[in-house]
Amino acid sequence: MSFRPSCPQMLGSSNLILPAGAFGPLSSLELLVLDNNLLSTLRPAMFGGLGVLQELYLRNNDLDHLPSDTFKDMPRLSQLALSGNLLKAMDGNMLAQIPSLKKLHLHNNSWLCDCNIVHLVQWMKQTNVSLSPQEALKCESS
Repeated sequence: MSFRPSCPQMLGSSNLILPAGAFGPLSSLELLVLDNNLLSTLRPAMFGGLGVLQELYLRNNDLDHLPSDTFKDMPRLSQLALSGNLLKAMDGNMLAQIPSLKKLHLHNNSWLCDCNIVHLVQWMKQTNVSLSPQEALKCESS
């Protein structure tokens, strides 16, 4: 007999270290809140198995980089919150892999406006995704 929880949401606690596939047993999870956990790294395939996840909150962590395949197996993800991290650049192609994305929070990061952010800027110009709040997206330096 295997333990297969049916949990519609999960709230994180501080100082988490999460391995790849950490949420695999929670295949029916729709909401995942990992705010304020001092996460500095997201491992590839860490969110594997979360195919019905709709909302992912990673606010106020220490994320400075996101692997390009971080969100690729989340076809129903409609809201993604990455505000309050240490992100300097992001590949817009990574966001294009999320077909259901409707709302994205990117403010309060240390965006470095150089050639590494070009794909994100291009994606932002072409997308219908709501950037919340868009006026708060600012460059730390250029």
